[in-house]
Amino acid sequence: MFSKIEIVVARYNEDLRWTKEYPFNQFKYTIYNKGSNDNFTKPSLYRVFQLPNVGKCDHTYLYHIVNNYSTLAPITIFLPGSLKIHYKKAVAVKLINNILSCNNAVFLGFETSNIKDTFKKFCLDNWSSTSNINKTDNNNLDLEKALLRPYGKWYKHFFKNTVVKNYCFMGIFSINKLDIIKHDISRYIQLLNCVSGHSNPEVGHYIERSWAAIFHPLLATKFVQV
Repeated sequence: MFSKIEIVVARYNEDLRWTKEYPFNQFKYTIYNKGSNDNFTKPSLYRVFQLPNVGKCDHTYLYHIVNNYSTLAPITIFLPGSLKIHYKKAVAVKLINNILSCNNAVFLGFETSNIKDTFKKFCLDNWSSTSNINKTDNNNLDLEKALLRPYGKWYKHFFKNTVVKNYCFMGIFSINKLDIIKHDISRYIQLLNCVSGHSNPEVGHYIERSWAAIFHPLLATKFVQV
């Protein structure tokens, strides 16, 4: 089971010590480093790639999908580097425990009637990282505003009137490879381009709420309510 799983980490300035803790210390890692240093804990099995500091974790995840589309792991777990924050770590631990219990990828999140309607009026004018250590190097509150806003208008452009009921927060989720490659790579390239030009794009917050829509329908991945 463990050989089927790869953890993808979006790192900026975090120490990543949590990768040495249980249950995180059982897996192989791909770490995308967007920080100005590589002074972080290295898991036992890992590879590291340097990326420009754009697009937050949403850019990182899409970049991984686009650049590994034909060689994706059967199950990919996407995690932000900031799991030192206790509530994020708790969600990640619950996610991994569910994956191991189900022997399958799990989308751990919330359910609503339709995310397009739930977040229809959502938009942001400014935002700051929740990680204090990341704020020391980048405390820019200004967002690059979405060309299409609020969320409902953006959603309709990319997903038409598709009804999607599931969503997650904080960039913590896993996906079965089959639910990724059932969509053409051009889908992911188009979304990647939306978050490739700024360190703090508003669209990233739209994508954060839309991962289930991006991979819709979740046929090979099991949804589990938080």
